[in-house]
Amino acid sequence: MGRRTLQSTLDQRAGALIGRERERAALLELVERDMPLVAFVHGIAGVGKSMLLQAAAVDARARGTFVVALDGRTFEPTDRGFLASLGSGLGTPVATIADATGVLAGDARVLLMVDTHEQLRLLDAWLRQSFVPALPQNVRLLLAGRDTPSAWQRDLGDLLRTIRLDNLNDEEARIMLHRAGVDGAIAGRVARIARGHPLSLQLAAGALAERPGLPPEDAVLGPMVEELARLYIDGLDRMTRRALDAAAVVRRTTLTLLEAMLPDDDPAELFGALRALPFVELGAEGLVVHDTVRGATSALLQASDPARHRAHRRAAWTRLRAELRTAGRADLWRYTADMLYLVENPIVRDAFFPSGSDELTIEPARATDGGAIAAMSAAQQGPEETALVDAWWRAVPDTFRVVRDAEGVVQGFSSRCQPQDVSRSLLRSDPVTAAWMEHLRRAPVPSGQRVLFNRHAVASGDIARARQWLDVKQVYLELRPHLRRLYTRVPDVDRALTVLAPLGFAALPGGPVRIGGDAHWTLVNDFGPGSIDGWLSEVIAREIGADAPTVVDPATRRLVLDGRPVDLSRLELDVLRHLQRREGVAVTREELLREVWGHQWTGASSNVVEAVVSGLRRKMGDRAAALETVRGVGYRLGPLD
Repeated sequence: MGRRTLQSTLDQRAGALIGRERERAALLELVERDMPLVAFVHGIAGVGKSMLLQAAAVDARARGTFVVALDGRTFEPTDRGFLASLGSGLGTPVATIADATGVLAGDARVLLMVDTHEQLRLLDAWLRQSFVPALPQNVRLLLAGRDTPSAWQRDLGDLLRTIRLDNLNDEEARIMLHRAGVDGAIAGRVARIARGHPLSLQLAAGALAERPGLPPEDAVLGPMVEELARLYIDGLDRMTRRALDAAAVVRRTTLTLLEAMLPDDDPAELFGALRALPFVELGAEGLVVHDTVRGATSALLQASDPARHRAHRRAAWTRLRAELRTAGRADLWRYTADMLYLVENPIVRDAFFPSGSDELTIEPARATDGGAIAAMSAAQQGPEETALVDAWWRAVPDTFRVVRDAEGVVQGFSSRCQPQDVSRSLLRSDPVTAAWMEHLRRAPVPSGQRVLFNRHAVASGDIARARQWLDVKQVYLELRPHLRRLYTRVPDVDRALTVLAPLGFAALPGGPVRIGGDAHWTLVNDFGPGSIDGWLSEVIAREIGADAPTVVDPATRRLVLDGRPVDLSRLELDVLRHLQRREGVAVTREELLREVWGHQWTGASSNVVEAVVSGLRRKMGDRAAALETVRGVGYRLGPLD
């Protein structure tokens, strides 16, 4: 008898999937027929999409199909991240679409599956418009997510098969409960109350197993799976409950994070207890709690014990920040996603992990969109600004992005670029970008670091504007760890700063630029030497460290010591932030000059670094000892608290 593996266990479970015969038969068409080329499974959380994909993989392999399975939760939502994950699944490096098609092409049918598609909204347009059209004829694509795939239906038409996954019927629900140990009349009552929702049935069965004699009505408590999750976790033993509370605060759970959040427990025992729970999945990055249960558990902990909730977040942040210092490029998204999950500010979190449907999508503008862009600009902006939009469209149309509705109608447009990718004559002829270039001349970024101009942004409503804000975050990910500064135009500076000032945004000095009769305000965010990851770390630090003895606040350029604010110069702030990101590591003077000042070290004698460090130490008061001089090297910063 061959050795059992995790994959064989998953295959056995998928083979025993209850119901879904019609859906499995439909998915078999991907490997047995010429059409469809793409299938999209969609449905609410907990309805069993992932289990259906596992079953489809078993069915496909049984017919000689090569299956590659990707999970949208586990890679950076950029083309670079997707291709790297695909290469990992194929066992060979993949850096471009051409690489992918070269490896995938052949006589044998290949089924490429992508689960948790809702995590890939930043990548959706690239998948639909660039990756899928380039796939070889032998490849079929199977996607699963929560959203109705309206944009996919619009672009692919009859090449796409959509499958809506609904709850189980009463008989299927009773079979599922019977297999979980719930028999007879109780199973029938639970099935009716849970309305066939698979995760609800699973939680109800678990609650009845943990608390024998519990009335079926109490085991279900209605159709809300969040209430089921609360009832289930109330019946757990204390150690498992502690582990679940901690796991609910983070995106993924590892031994090191459990050790940090629960230092008095054995992390291996905690890990084992979590792994045994029916709604916890073991993945390549660690344990993942089903997000519905995780959300309910985290909300309950925050309401009942906010201090412990905060302590878990702070411990996780400290551990992740330490691990991020030594993370390789391939692991960078993993830690970025972990940091994002700790952020409670919805402006930041929803920008990277957006919710809602994909009825409005954003994608590169097409040559035929010029008329719609001009008309929308003329309707919402003055003639002078519309003329500038036209100049940008004629000179650099590839910088434009459009928001489309389900019918493909343009509902908004934007234009973004890196200044080195646009002619200097265009930048100088536009009063807004001319002001940005002048600010860059007066306050240059260090060598090798990037700047992003978000020049135009016009939309028909708040949802379209939100899609544009989301789209900028894709560039954040693509340019890190080199993105240093963002310039963006805003129509109402006071309203924008109310939301964005806590995130480090500030108004461009000198006031608005006047174009015709309109005032064009600019917000600038200097992310600091640590780029996006360092900026996210500081956002979290401000959320969880407001009552800490020492806080560095880049938004106000202050060091807060025991509640007492100390103003810092720009260089003092940047040096402190850089050393803080390398906490415990000796940083050379050459590195500080390169990363903070932007100069290449020539070896000439200079005391500019020493002067800034000396000023910092004076302002740090009794914490000055944390900023050590490492003889012959440079400086090292220890813990400030």
